Amino acid sequence: MTPQGTVLLAGGGATLPETVRAFIRFAGGLDARIVILAHTQSDIREAGERSVSFFEQQGARNVVAPDSVQEETLASHLHEASGVWIPGGDQNRLMRLLGQSGAFRQAIQGVLRRGGVVGGTSAGASLMGRWLPTGERNADGAVQRGAFSLAAGLNLLPNTIVDQHFIRRHRWARLLCAVLEHPECVGIGLDEGAWAVAQANQLRVYKRQVVVLRAVTTPREKGQLMGCRDLRMSLLLEGDTLLLGERRG
Repeated sequence: MTPQGTVLLAGGGATLPETVRAFIRFAGGLDARIVILAHTQSDIREAGERSVSFFEQQGARNVVAPDSVQEETLASHLHEASGVWIPGGDQNRLMRLLGQSGAFRQAIQGVLRRGGVVGGTSAGASLMGRWLPTGERNADGAVQRGAFSLAAGLNLLPNTIVDQHFIRRHRWARLLCAVLEHPECVGIGLDEGAWAVAQANQLRVYKRQVVVLRAVTTPREKGQLMGCRDLRMSLLLEGDTLLLGERRG
């Protein structure tokens, strides 16, 4: 899934200094070129400045947070980056601003192709998957198609759906519906304070708890209701690893 680069996923809440220090190491060290994309926030400039300050407190010496929404400007920054960080906020906002730009997508994917790291927390983590939860709920009380709205993500971690604030905000049904609607994808649910790293198709948990959910057999539908005879859930703790690319039976 990420044969060259690294994808770092943080589940939201207060971003831990240790998470940022690890991100800096994956990017190549204190002098690595790191780009903050704070386009998940309504005030891109202010949010970017906060993130830059936090990264600099952890020792990073070459961090920028462009507030432009011009794809050529952002692509030029990303072409020079070995690390890209996306803070929390609203994942839908970033996709509205940048998600349709082929130049932007190619540039951020290029960071991984060069062996760099792309990471994010909360909304920033959800953007990494093939699909992302939009936050809209369309039906209550049933596991059924369309109960929770999904939209295309950045697909930096292919064939995944990433959810965040997972256990604290009781998002089990949301991830279950997403995986049943898209059984080619693995669902990853990160609790607040949790963070994990995906490298070479392997997910490693560094803090707290991470849920991984997949449909082992083909899901079925009866009317709007969805079912599956064999679902596999892993609840991973710090130090646990899991391959993401197993095929369904």
